[in-house]
Amino acid sequence: MNFKQISSKLKNLSSKGLVKDTLWMFLAKGSGVVIQAFYFVIIARFLGAENYGSFIGVTALASLIFSFAALGTEDILVQQVSVNKSLFNKYWGNTLFILLGNTSLIIIALLIFSPHIFSANISRITIAMILLADLICLGLLTACYKAFVAIGRVKKLAQLGVLYNCTKLIAALCLVVFFPQPTITIWASLYLASSAIIATVGIILVNRLAGSPRPDFSKIKSEIQQGFFFSIAASANNVNANLDKTMLASMSTLAATGIYGSAYRFIDVGSIVLFSLFSASYPKFFRHGASGIGGSFNFARRLLPFILSFGIVSLIGYLVFAPLVPVILGDEYTEAIAALRWLAPLPFIAAFQFLAADTLTGAGFQKVRSAVQVSAAVLNAGLNIWLIPLYSWQGAAWATLFSDSLRMLCLWLIVAFLLRREKQVKAS
Repeated sequence: MNFKQISSKLKNLSSKGLVKDTLWMFLAKGSGVVIQAFYFVIIARFLGAENYGSFIGVTALASLIFSFAALGTEDILVQQVSVNKSLFNKYWGNTLFILLGNTSLIIIALLIFSPHIFSANISRITIAMILLADLICLGLLTACYKAFVAIGRVKKLAQLGVLYNCTKLIAALCLVVFFPQPTITIWASLYLASSAIIATVGIILVNRLAGSPRPDFSKIKSEIQQGFFFSIAASANNVNANLDKTMLASMSTLAATGIYGSAYRFIDVGSIVLFSLFSASYPKFFRHGASGIGGSFNFARRLLPFILSFGIVSLIGYLVFAPLVPVILGDEYTEAIAALRWLAPLPFIAAFQFLAADTLTGAGFQKVRSAVQVSAAVLNAGLNIWLIPLYSWQGAAWATLFSDSLRMLCLWLIVAFLLRREKQVKAS
């Protein structure tokens, strides 16, 4: 594909609503990059590598479980409401009902087994506060995000995202200003308070702009059955992204977890452009995929110039600017330079992964997508069990890179197979 072809595709895409939605997401997340950077630096510096490693260990576990918070019903909300907005109240109500009931049970179970998962240095009350923030509060906020995507109010989603980042920065500043000797427990309480505030604001905004929840309990069972495959796919993504941190916290040292977690945080922040694009385009994959895999694939091709450009720029940027990590976080994080360089290809791999995965989901092949992602997650877990005791964070990086690359390859092979089969059916 030459420059003129890429330029033509970019101009064609810019005339569509997708660019407007992506721009809102990018502006929100772009401003969030700066806010998150301050928040991240403050927490990493003032807590220290060990305390920060404790925090990362608990949040990583919450991330592993998070995909099952609403059991995929938030994606069913997008799938149904993006086509028929009159269904909003019912699906919104069902999502909130399932989310609150399910996350409460999950938190109780995790607290019971927490002594067998985490170091004795992390108190149960600290674990409880972080889990409440990252499961119930963040679950409610994510449901609000999906609600705004479903009704086409991406601007409001973006504004809510900025507010979320601001509350986290305020919490971090409170830690520094009011607590001369900050501990992980103090930070957990501030973290929970900021999460609860933004979740409440999000629910109020959705109810005012889209409608109040009116659950239809007769549909609960069928929604859970459909949403389960969305949860499985999201869970597999989270396993690949967070299992290594949880396992590092229990199988290696908290300092190693802090080093690896800080490097991974830079990867997450740098991937904001990617997440903006796929957040805005997600409901459009369903619309184009209604005609089959060919429809969703043709839409995916329109995104390819952005994906390719992003992947190349991010890879070069991480390799070149990795030495700045200890300058930003302190000499304690010098080893994070190597960790960031090892993880540098991840955004490039993730970009093409998401493109293939959403192509399958949009065309109704969520089960196939889930199967591939679960298989990759199992592989990732096995590699981590093998490599972390031997190589600490380096082993975690190798496991993640290999499993993510294999997942990307498998997803695209399935897309190619389904496209070929669809063409054969139409030709016969």
